[in-house]
Amino acid sequence: MELNKSNMKKIALLIAFGIAFYLGLKNLYLFSELANVIGSIFQPILLGLAISFILNVLMRQVEGRLLAPISRRYTKNWPKMRRTVSILITFLIVIGIIALIMLILIPELVRTITSLTNNIPGFFSELQTNIIKTEQKYPAISKYVNSINIDWTNISQMLAQFGQKLANTLVGSTVTVATNLFHALITMILGLVFAINILAQKEKLIAQSKRLLCAYLPQRPAAVIIRICSLTNRAFSNFIAGQCTEACILGSLCFIGMQIFRFPYALLVSVIVAFMALIPIFGAFLSTCIGALLILVVNPIQAVWFVIFFVVLQQLEGNLIFPRVVGSKVGLPALWVLAAVTIGGNTFGLVGMLVNIPLCAVMYTLLREDVNKRLERAKLRHQPPQGEGQGEKISDKAK
Repeated sequence: MELNKSNMKKIALLIAFGIAFYLGLKNLYLFSELANVIGSIFQPILLGLAISFILNVLMRQVEGRLLAPISRRYTKNWPKMRRTVSILITFLIVIGIIALIMLILIPELVRTITSLTNNIPGFFSELQTNIIKTEQKYPAISKYVNSINIDWTNISQMLAQFGQKLANTLVGSTVTVATNLFHALITMILGLVFAINILAQKEKLIAQSKRLLCAYLPQRPAAVIIRICSLTNRAFSNFIAGQCTEACILGSLCFIGMQIFRFPYALLVSVIVAFMALIPIFGAFLSTCIGALLILVVNPIQAVWFVIFFVVLQQLEGNLIFPRVVGSKVGLPALWVLAAVTIGGNTFGLVGMLVNIPLCAVMYTLLREDVNKRLERAKLRHQPPQGEGQGEKISDKAK
C-alpha cells in the first residue's frame, strides 16, 4: 500500500477510531451516568415520545378506519378537524379501558380482601390442627422441634427495634416521598402535553427530520437511515399491537380454564394474568405466584392444581400463541421470536426482552433484502450474455 495522502488519512482515522473505542470501553460506566443525566434532563420529552409512539398505534386505526367514512364524505372543513377528533377519541378509548379495568378490579379486590380476611383465621386454625396431627403421628418430629431452643424475648426485642427504626425512616422520608410524587406528577403532565403535540404534528416532525438528514448527510446514507427508521417504527408498532392481542388471548384462556376447573378468583386472576402478559417471562412467574397465593388461603390443594394448570397454559402460550401472534405481527418467524426473547433476556434482562423482538425483526428484514439482492446479482452474473445462446444455435445449424 502506497503511503500517499489519502492512505495516510485513512490510517490516521483508523488509529483515532481504535483509541476512541478503547477509551470508550475503559470508561463504559461514564456512559451510563451520562445517559442517566441526559434522561433526567429530557425526561418529560422522552416520556412524551414514548406515550405518543404507543398511542399512535391506536390513533392510526381510529383515523384510518373508524373516521374513514367521515373523511370520504366531508372534504371541506373536516381535514382540519380530523386530527384533533382522532386524538380525542384515542384518549377517550384509553381512559375507558383503564376505567373498565378499574371497575372490574376494584370490586373484585374488595371481595377478595373480605374473603381472605374471613378465611385467614380458619386457615391458621386448620394449619394448627394439621401440625398437632403430624406431631401425634410422628413423635420424633415433635421431640426434635421441642429440643430447639428459641429465645422469643430476644426476637421480640429485635422486632421492636426494627419497627422503631422503620417508623423513624418513614417519618424522615415523608418529605422526600412527597417531593418525588410531585415531580412524577409534573413530569407526567408535561409528558402528556408533549405527546399530544407530537401526535398533532407528527407528519410535520417527520418531514423536518427527513429534511435535516438530507441536508447534512449524502443522499445514499440519508436514504438508508430513513429506510431503517421506517422499518423500526413499523416493527415496534406491530410488536405493541401483537403484545396487546396476545395478552387478551392469554387472559381469556386463563378465565375459561379457571371457570371450567372451578378455581376461585377467576376474574381477578385472569385480569392480572392479562396485564402481566405484557411483560415476557417474568410476567408469567408473577401471575403464577399471585394466583397461587390467593387460592392457597381458600384451598391449598386447589392452589397446587392452579400452578399445574397455569404452567401448562404458559407452555401453550409461550411455544404456540406468542411466537405466532407476535411473530406474524412483526414479520419474524416463530423460532426467531423465541431466540430473540431468550437472547434479549439473558443480555439486558426485562428491557432486552421487550426491545429485542422488534430489533431482530428489523435486522431480519434488512438481512433478507440484502440476501435477495445478492442472489439476484449472482444469478445475473452466472447468466450468459444476450445473444450468446442464439449465436451457438446458428453455428450448430451451419454445421
